[in-house]
Parts: sequence; C-alpha cells; structure tokens
Amino acid sequence: MLEYISYQIGKPLKLVFFLHGYNGNIDDHQYAIDWLCQKLNDSIVIVPKAPQISDKNPQKNQWFGMLKYDSENKRSQPETSVDEIFAIYNSASSEIRQCAKNINNFINEIQKKYKITDNQTYIIGFSQGAMLTIYTSLSRQTQIAGSFSLSGLIAGANSLSEDIKSHPSVYLFHGEDDLKVQYKTLTYNKDWLKNHNINSKVYTYCGLAHKICEAEIDEIAKIINCKL
Repeated sequence: MLEYISYQIGKPLKLVFFLHGYNGNIDDHQYAIDWLCQKLNDSIVIVPKAPQISDKNPQKNQWFGMLKYDSENKRSQPETSVDEIFAIYNSASSEIRQCAKNINNFINEIQKKYKITDNQTYIIGFSQGAMLTIYTSLSRQTQIAGSFSLSGLIAGANSLSEDIKSHPSVYLFHGEDDLKVQYKTLTYNKDWLKNHNINSKVYTYCGLAHKICEAEIDEIAKIINCKL
C-alpha cells in the first residue's frame, strides 16, 4: 500500500487521484492540491507518495528512475527530436508497466475503502505522474471517468499499445514554454491517442513552463464537477 494523504470535500461521491512528478514530492504540488480541493464538489482527493527515492536527489521521490535510461538528460534538450524523446521513454517500458500495475492495485484498495467504483474515479498527474496517469488509466480492466495529463506524454508507448484495456477520455494540458517535458511532444501524444481509439481533448497555455497553473485546475474541476 502506497503512503498517501487524503482530503474530503463535501459528500464522498467521487475519487480523484493526484500523482506527483519525478524528483518531487507531495509538498511540491500542495499549491495545486489546495486549488483542486477548493474547486471540487463532493469528492475525496487521494495524493499518493511515489515509493522510490529519487535518483537525482535523496530528499525527493520518483515513480521510476530516469538516469539509467537517459543519463545525459537528452529528453529535455531542444535539439532532441520527438522520435528520440519517445524512444527514451520506450526504453523504460517494463518499469512503467509495473508502476502502472502498482498504482492500479492501490486505486482498487482505495475504491474498496470508500465503496466508489471506476465510473466515479478520476486520475490527475503532473509530469512523470501524468505519464503514469495515462498508462494506468488505459491499462485498467474497467474504464474510469476521466484521465488528466498535466505536462506529460505517452511514456512506454510500445508496451501500452499491448496493454490497453479501456478507453477513458484523456485530457492533455501543456504549457507552450515547457522544456522539461517538451511541448513539441504534444502533437505526437494527441495523434497516438487518436490512432488507438482514445478520445482526447487538448488545452495549451501560452507562457506556461513546466508547472501547473490555476487555469488548468479550474478546467479539471469543472469537468469533474459536471459529471454525474
């Protein structure tokens, strides 16, 4: 069972999971979690802590390491092609697949605790958490209500193609100034989802770098609150 913190807003009718990023922790995203809790109706927000110590900073955490796959950080260099970026993440496919299985098991446990099913379950993730949000939601046995990727991409695309079991709506949010998970990967993400019969909607933000802005959380909360 992953360590986590939880917040209840109103009646416990919906489960909303928030996955933090690589080389980060829950505290790094407290500002965004607070926005989310202020804007949601009748929900329980679950924020798990990534189980591994970061390979870049022992004070931080990660879902999976990246130094062994990309020791020179080529994925964040502007001259690196989109194909090369996705090839780097494909090299981590087996680890990403296992991470998604672990997160899905965690979601199952939390659902049992609160007696809430997939049709009222949502996953939100930032950066590496967004990559796992997509993989986790598409590889679940049954379809969740929505999958929200903030500054992410399709990581482990080759194995995910084999693991797709459900087709939730995927919402892609990305800042146009993002150089860590590069904005130029967005078109590939959108096309990949379309080619795998996944409905997606794209939201882009001028001037936003690798960070969450309140406008993104506004839109996510609006979508979740409107779903019955």
